[in-house]
Amino acid sequence: MLSINHDQATAILRAEAAKASTDPGTKLWRDKVDRLSKLCIEGKAITHIAFLGTILLARSVNRQADVKWIKPAHAKDAPNAFSARTLSEKVLVPVAAELGIHIGATGPQPLNNQPYFRMTYLGDDTPVHSKARPAFEYMMLLVKEVEQMDVAAARDALRAYTSVRMGHAPKYAPAAGTSALSREALISAVIAFVGESSEGGKRAQAVVAGLLDVAFGEGRIITDRINSPSRRYPGDVCVLVDAGSEEIERAFEVKDKPVTVTDIQIFGRKCLEFAVRETAYVMVADGQPNLDANSIYAWSHDLGLGLTLYPKWPSLIQQCLFWGRVPSPDGAVDAVRRIRERLISIEASAISVDRWERLIAAAARKQI
Repeated sequence: MLSINHDQATAILRAEAAKASTDPGTKLWRDKVDRLSKLCIEGKAITHIAFLGTILLARSVNRQADVKWIKPAHAKDAPNAFSARTLSEKVLVPVAAELGIHIGATGPQPLNNQPYFRMTYLGDDTPVHSKARPAFEYMMLLVKEVEQMDVAAARDALRAYTSVRMGHAPKYAPAAGTSALSREALISAVIAFVGESSEGGKRAQAVVAGLLDVAFGEGRIITDRINSPSRRYPGDVCVLVDAGSEEIERAFEVKDKPVTVTDIQIFGRKCLEFAVRETAYVMVADGQPNLDANSIYAWSHDLGLGLTLYPKWPSLIQQCLFWGRVPSPDGAVDAVRRIRERLISIEASAISVDRWERLIAAAARKQI
């Protein structure tokens, strides 16, 4: 197994990123990274972007790094195999997060996704979804080029990679100031904001997480990425027993599309598997059909599961503000900031963040 020095890799990545503003690397490689980026977005295969960054970084440190044998445990006959997953987690992810290099896959373990999760080595015929195949095949062409690179060429390509991917990082406008906002104005803004665009569920999830920040305080709210394949938590948004604790006190599922009784029951049983017995289901789609709440509550009671249904925004917002750690008027203002921060943390679009700011500003003006 080949060991990649993480301190050296960190220094190289920082150095190439610092040069990128004045020397963005060769146009040839910038075009290649840009093409891969577009193919990955079209095929919903953004993990390949993180993988390319990882192997370029490995070659920038050590010319001997075998960029196809990326799992040493399966590479007994490949002495230059290295752990791509470890390099990405320990170096690429934290440095990229700090410097604003958008590596495509979000989360702390970008290579813990398909097809890398299943493969033994790169090119072992691990199945690739047909829609994602163009991105994968183009990435494999780039891998062949990387295999021929010396350290200098790899660093030049890495610099091109950082310059292109920095351009993909979302850029958000500064937060607008809000000195006073009524509970009713906040409710109206939330309904308008989520109702006009789902953005794959990001808007609703960010709103719930921000409201729970107000209700339970700093550091107790955790939320996973939208459609996270790992699903480390039983719900979309969870409340910890204490800040810094790993014990989950209650779990919230958030849906801005129609929900069925079966959806709720599946969520409830999943929470019990995680030993979480206080739960809530937020279902705020305009077309949400009426469900028999009494029968759902009877079902959950028989399981020893605490379950609350929130079919509309007002009841959730009112309760979060009432039970929050500050008076409701202050909580409404704090919610604006918290929701904005959550939008950014789950990588909602800059358009969504700007729209949130505008809706809040409009709601505040109506109070005057």
